[in-house]
Formats: sequence, structure tokens, C-alpha cells
Amino acid sequence: MGESSRKVKPTEQFLIENQESLNQLLTVITFAKGFTLGVIQVDYQEDLDAIIKRITTDEKCSQIQFWQLKLDDPELVFFRDEMVKRLANFTIEPENKLVIIIQGLENAIGLQGKKSAFLSDLNYVRDLLPRDIPYPIIFCLPNYAVNRLANFAPDVWSWISSVVKFNSLEIPVVSRGNETQVRSTIIEPIPTGIQERIDFLRKRLSEYYESKDDSVKELFYLLSELGIAYLQQQYLEKAEVYLHQAEDLYRQNKSLISSTDRGNLFGNLGRLYGSKNKGSIANNLEQAISYYQLALKIYTLDAFPQQWGMMQNDLAIAYGNRIRGDKAENLEMAITILQNALKVRTFNAFPQDWAATQNNLANAYSDRIRGDKAQNLEIAITIFQEALKVYTFDTFPEQWAMAQNNLAITYSERIRGDKAENLEIAIAAFQNSLKVRTFDAFPVDWAMTQNNLGEAYRNRIRGDKAQNLEQAIASFQQALKVRTFETFPQQWARTQNNLAVAYSNRIRGEKAQNLEQAIASYQNALKVLTFDAFPVDWAMTQNNLGEAYRNRIRGDKAQNLEQAIASFQQALKVRTFETFPQQWARTQNNLAVAYSNRIRGEKAQNLEQAIASYQNALKVLTFDAFPVDWATTQNNLGEVYRNRIRGDKAQNLEQAIASYQNALKVLTFETFPQQWARTQNNLAVAYSNRIRGEKAQNLEQAIASYQNALKVLTFDAFPVDWAATQNNLANAYRNRIRRDKDENLEMAISTYQNALKIRTFESFPQQWAMTKNNLANAYLNRIRGEKAQNLEQAIASYQQALKVLTFDAFPVDWAMTQNNLAIAYLNRIRGEKAENLEMAIAYYENALKVYTRKAFPERWERVKNNLDLAVKKLEKTKPRNWRWLSPLTKMLSKYTR
Repeated sequence: MGESSRKVKPTEQFLIENQESLNQLLTVITFAKGFTLGVIQVDYQEDLDAIIKRITTDEKCSQIQFWQLKLDDPELVFFRDEMVKRLANFTIEPENKLVIIIQGLENAIGLQGKKSAFLSDLNYVRDLLPRDIPYPIIFCLPNYAVNRLANFAPDVWSWISSVVKFNSLEIPVVSRGNETQVRSTIIEPIPTGIQERIDFLRKRLSEYYESKDDSVKELFYLLSELGIAYLQQQYLEKAEVYLHQAEDLYRQNKSLISSTDRGNLFGNLGRLYGSKNKGSIANNLEQAISYYQLALKIYTLDAFPQQWGMMQNDLAIAYGNRIRGDKAENLEMAITILQNALKVRTFNAFPQDWAATQNNLANAYSDRIRGDKAQNLEIAITIFQEALKVYTFDTFPEQWAMAQNNLAITYSERIRGDKAENLEIAIAAFQNSLKVRTFDAFPVDWAMTQNNLGEAYRNRIRGDKAQNLEQAIASFQQALKVRTFETFPQQWARTQNNLAVAYSNRIRGEKAQNLEQAIASYQNALKVLTFDAFPVDWAMTQNNLGEAYRNRIRGDKAQNLEQAIASFQQALKVRTFETFPQQWARTQNNLAVAYSNRIRGEKAQNLEQAIASYQNALKVLTFDAFPVDWATTQNNLGEVYRNRIRGDKAQNLEQAIASYQNALKVLTFETFPQQWARTQNNLAVAYSNRIRGEKAQNLEQAIASYQNALKVLTFDAFPVDWAATQNNLANAYRNRIRRDKDENLEMAISTYQNALKIRTFESFPQQWAMTKNNLANAYLNRIRGEKAQNLEQAIASYQQALKVLTFDAFPVDWAMTQNNLAIAYLNRIRGEKAENLEMAIAYYENALKVYTRKAFPERWERVKNNLDLAVKKLEKTKPRNWRWLSPLTKMLSKYTR
């Protein structure tokens, strides 16, 4: 037999629907120390009875002595005297904390009209209460009594630490005959559900207009409350209409609207513009700041400390998000304002508000530009952890999830500590957040946390890199289910940017297609993240787009690199050394990589530009502050010195080796295996080409470093890097001095053939051509096998390489291959000797089109000498060639000038 459903009693349903308020009340009670004033705002006695029964029996309050008092005499005036008298006859349990719950004071407060004697006296004795009643006190009051207490006893109200509102299940029906009077005094309960509240207020507003009532206060109330209700429901356009109607009404009737009502209106207009995504975000935030500042002229620290603290908190959020003005200064302003707010929002008096402000302060420190970045992040982590003392999963699940998300972001960015461990903590915290932030319950927050989780997986060090990137892509795609261009354009753009970064680094799938997807997503992001509206995000996306173009496989390589350089230079318009030093340094590093690989322009000058940009980057990316970035830049700088044209070649190679060895101080096999392997590969190339030291030993060092690299760069995990390293290792074997020469050449040929398993004409044409050229060199010098066949194999491979290494696209590589073909034809066994010599001469002549005396003096001299030898050999062939040699002699003269 199945379980039957149990009918929930009204009191149980009331407690279920007010669970968050119960949690807030329990937090207030458990944290309260000494004299504090709190309010339970509830309209019905049966609901109040349920609340008191619930809190007095809760296990969290097992060490609390509750004293319930009924002070329901309408003639009560002297509250302090009455309490002192009753305390004298009450036994206090010394081992427990005393909390006093008082009911019935609404009778002394009064229903309407002028201020009661009770409220006047309460103002007068405010300063005596902490001395005479050093215990937490909770007033239990209906809605109208709370309003009168706030309006007529502001001195006491300023001392109230918290007002916990409970929403009733039922809406009382107001009799038609009494409706006008009730409406004008506004004391009847209003529905608590947001939509029900909106319906109720709209009906009342319609009735107001139909009755032709001329009460400005009543109309102002209905308009502002309706605007607030729409704001709570996130119907911002409707909220804006009603709040501005209320504002217009106030400006036409300033003397009729109370200061607190004005302050409330300005504060809500500030929240409206702080939340508004449509239109100019920059303008919206300026509007928010302006309205908060208007509210703070009313809500001063002395008169309204609680509201002042709330407005300070909200104003700080607006400064933290502000687009206009100096970003660093805006964040300093936010931090200062939040620290002001904490003068009122203390842990003891307002634990929930204290936690909210701590969370915001931690966010500001996370984003802070001034000061030491590493220290700012440590401060942020400490503050988030403080907030989580109040924001627990059980008591405030929504806020707990928010703080977990924010803490995770800070751990993701943390500089101190072990990077891999920081990212694991971040991932765990994001996953914690998603226990509450589900798609169904909190779709917007869910999408934000999915986006953040994707970033953590994208940067994750532990686990399988390929799988981490797939997880990142999946998380970003989840986020885009909610973050659409139409509904959340700014967030959509940022997630598009993050998705693009993941596709740029993706291991699975076709690399060329992944990069096209990345470029498309970056371009999507730039539809929203424009220079004028979001300069910082625009610069970040320009930087990332530059990286994608730099690595692009499809399209014209030279043009892709020009596009990359242009994007990096765009990013540097915002990312300056003074304002964003860390980001400036990273873009300098990226720009340097692009100049290193640039095809257009003078190669020597491009490399000098790259060196200058790397050295710029190292002004910020130091070993102590950013060890990983420092090591990456050292590795990149090593590559440029290795390829440098200007300066002393031997010294450049020594500088390259020193830079690689610097990088390996941080990029170790244990902590950064992939980067370690790539640096080992680069170090090996430098040792292969080294001029100083013993050549044989340098080549052994190179082979050892290549073999180290292949421990990580395997065929399955990193096929492209594996192929590059196989190609380079083969070069080292081909040139090796130690061990048996013929065996070394066989190892070289086998290793080149390994590389060509990945480096195909279709997938990697340029790399395929270079490896074909290298393989041809090995066949040209091969000892084993038939010499004639080896030379045919060399010629075939050189000619294949020239399908890609054309004069227009790669002139230097084309000339190198032309020279190599000339050598092969000069030594060719098959075919007619004279024809082979003619081919060799033609290829040498081609090579000299690029290897000019001015541009490549050493190569020019070497090729010219070889060309002379080829002509002399041709002179010794059959007499039929003499007629042809005369123009050949004239042709040679132009290369000897």
C-alpha cells in the first residue's frame, strides 16, 4: 500500500513559507550579545505563536533562556520603568543567555493619529536602556505598529539591529464601506507573494483613480510600492515607469512626502539602475550612484544608521561595477564605502547585513588594481571565509551559494599557494554553489556559476587536460542556455569570450576547426564588448582574438599574423603599464610571440621588436610575483634569442639556453609537465645549434632534452607537439657526431617518418614541407641502402616540399630547398650527367634570387661557390654543351659583382 499524502496544517505551511525569515531570526538571536533591539514583524497572533514555539524549542537555542512578557496595556507609558520592575522579580539562569520576547506593545503604540506618550518616552529613555536592561530584547509587532515605531520613535528605531518580517498566508478582506479610510491610513496587510502584491496594488491604484481621491500621500505610496514590487520581480521596465511616476509626484508636492519616503524612493531607484542591463550600462550606473547619493542626504549616519549602512553598501556595489572614471579609483572608493558601512553593519548587531557587506568588500579586494595583487586576494579570501560564518548552507542557502561562488573565483585567481591546489578548491566551491544554484530555482545564478566553473576547468592543472577542456566547453555551453544575446548581452558576450578561449586550447576535435570556432566566438563577444561601453573587456577580447589569429591554421598565415598584431596593439590602448600592469605584460608577451613568427616585414626587425616586448613583459612578470608567467616569458624569450639575426650568433644562443634554463626552474616535470616538455624541446633546439662548447656534447644534450620532452608529448596526448619533437630529434640524430654515423642516419629517417604521421600535407602543410625537406637531407647523406635510390628519394622529397615552400609565401625556405635540390642533382647518379648539372645550376640560380650578397652574405658566398663548381663540372662534359656555356658565363657574372 502506497503512502498517503499528509495534509499540511496552516501553521506548518506558514513556517515552511517563512523558512528564510526563521533562519534569519535564529541567527539574530544566537549572535546577539548584551543589549540589542530586534523586531519580529508579523500580523496574526496564531502566526506569532508558531514562531515563538519554533525558536524556543530549536536546538540552536538550547543555551538560551527565553523570557516572554505581555505588555499589552494601552495606557503603558514608561517602558523602561516597567522592565526594571519586572526584572527585579525575575530569576536569571547564570549559565544561559537571556533573551526577552515582548508582545502587546502595539496597544501602547496606537493605531493612528498623533504620536503616543509611550513612543515619546521611548525616545527619551533610549540611552538608559543599555544600562538598565543589558539583554537582547525582541518586540513582536504587526506591520502598522512597526511603521509607527519607525516614524514616531526614530531615536529608538536607529538602535534596532534587525527587523525580521514574516509573511502571512491569507489576505484579509477589507469591507467595502471602510475601504477609503483604510486605504488612506494604509494599515491593512498587503499580500506577500510578489505577483499577488502587484495585482493587489494595481487594483488599489485603479480604485484610487476611479474614486478621484486627491490624497497625494496615498498615490505616492501606491506608485512607489508598485515600482518596488516590479523591481523585486525583475520587471525593470515597469519598475522604472512607476518609480519615476512616484518621483515626479514628489517633485510636484515636496512638502507632502516625508523624508523617509523620499529616501526609500531614491534608494530603490538606485537599485533599479544598478540592476538595469538595457541601454547604456555606463549611464545606468551613473544614475544609480546619483540616486544613492540623494538617498544618503536623507539617510544620515546619525538619524538612520541602519538605512545609511544599507545605502553605503549599495553605493559601493555601483562603484565596484562603474565603467566611467578611473577603474582603480572606483574600486578604492568602493572599498572605503564598504568599510564605512561596516561601522553600522556589525557582526553582533546585524549579522546578516554584516555578512552581505563582507561579501561585497571581498569582491572589491578581489578586483582591486592598486596595492599588491597577491595580498589583495589573500584579504579577499579571509573576508569571504568570515562571511561564511553567517552564510551557512542550512540557514542562508542562497547567500551561502553566492559566497561559495565568489570564494571560488578568488581561489581561481590566487597567486600565493600551490596553483593546482587552488584550482581544486575553486572547483569544489563552484560545485558547492551549484547544490543551491540550480537551473530551475536560480537560472541566472546557475548560468553565472556554470560560466565560472568552466573557467576553472579550462585552467585546471590536475586531471586529464583534454577532458578538463571538454568539461569547460560543456559548462560554457550550459551557461549560454540562459545567457542569451537578447536577455543578458553583457554576460552572453563574456561567456562567448570564455568559450572561445576553451576552443583555442582544445585538444580533442580538429585543431583548425576549433580555432575557427574560437574566432567566431570572439567576434560574437565584440558585438557587445565595445571599446566605448566596456573598454576593459574589449581589450581582453582583443588580446584573446589576437592569440587565435596568431595560431590560426586556415586562411593566409601572413595575414593572420598581421591581424593578430593589430588585435594586440588594440588591446594595449586600454591595457597600459600604469593602469593594468599585469594584463599589459601578458599582451606584451603575446605581441612578442606574433612578431617572432611574423612573415611580412623585415625578419631581423621583427625579432628585435619581439625581444623588446618580452623584456617589457618581464618588468611586471617577475619570478617572485608571477613565477609561472615569468617562466613562460623566459621560454618565449629564449626562442627569439635562438632565432635572432642581429647581434653575435654565439652569444644569442647562450642567452637562449640561459632563458630556457630559467624557465625550467618553475616549469618542472612534476608541476607543469606539458610546459616542461615544450621547454625541454626548445632547449634541445638551442643545444643543436650551439656554437660555443663541444659540438658533440651539445648534440648529446639536445638528444637527451628531446627524449625528455617525449615523456610528456606523446602521440596520443599531444600529437602535434609529438610530431614537432620527432622532427627536431631527427635533426639531432642526422647531425650527431658520437656513435655510429649510419645508425644515426637510420634513426633520423625513422623519426622523420614518425613526424609525417601527423604532419600531413592536408592538416599541417608548412610543417609537412619542412619535415619533407629534412627527410630529404637525411636521404641525401644516407650511408645504408643504394646511393642512387637514396638520391632519388631525396629529390622527390625536396620537390614535394616545394608544393608548399613557394617563393611568394616562404622565400627563405624556398631558397634553402632550391639549394638542397641543387646539391642532390649535383651528386645524382641516375639520369644524364650533363642534364643533372644543368638542373643543379638552375636550382643554384633560383636560390641566389633570395640569398643575395646584401641580405645573406655567408649563404650567398657558399651558393655562389657551389654554382661555380657546377659550371666547371659542366665544362668538362661533351663539346655539345659549349654553345650553351657562353650565356651561362654571362649569367654567372651578375652573382660576382
